[in-house]
Amino acid sequence: MNRLIEHSLQLICALALAVMMLVGATDIIMGVMFNMYLPFKVELSGLLFAVVIFLSQPLVTAREEHVVVDVFSSKLTSHWKLISRVIAKLTAIAVLALLAFASWGLFVSSWEIDEKSIDFLQIPIYPVKFLVFAGFSLAAIISIIQLFRLFLRPQEDSHTQEDLNEGEKADG
Repeated sequence: MNRLIEHSLQLICALALAVMMLVGATDIIMGVMFNMYLPFKVELSGLLFAVVIFLSQPLVTAREEHVVVDVFSSKLTSHWKLISRVIAKLTAIAVLALLAFASWGLFVSSWEIDEKSIDFLQIPIYPVKFLVFAGFSLAAIISIIQLFRLFLRPQEDSHTQEDLNEGEKADG
């Protein structure tokens, strides 16, 4: 993944998490000390949570850090492992493309009606819906690139080679 895109996604997610923590801490402190609570905390936290989840998805996809249960794949030959990975990537691409398509429609309709939260701040919803679309789209593009790379690499276990490379970077 392009370093600029990766760092931008990390920065946006980190800022969203920081704001969520700040809002949560402020709400608790104000509630305990003054019996006053932030009227927008739930809505804002929900929107920021969506930003973190859907913009971190391309990062997880690029690093291939999804949860993997390899009960059967550890017993497969390299040929069947490749077939298994191709099927998994094709499924991921199809699902992510469908989710991107659906989220684009939600973004457009939200933008057209200038959808806002119903709380005190009247937070625009459509930017978050666009970021959901962007997250699905980036993850789909990354999955397509990874599918092509499956055929360009030697048929060895790619995770093992990547782990070796990461270890060399950490040692050197």
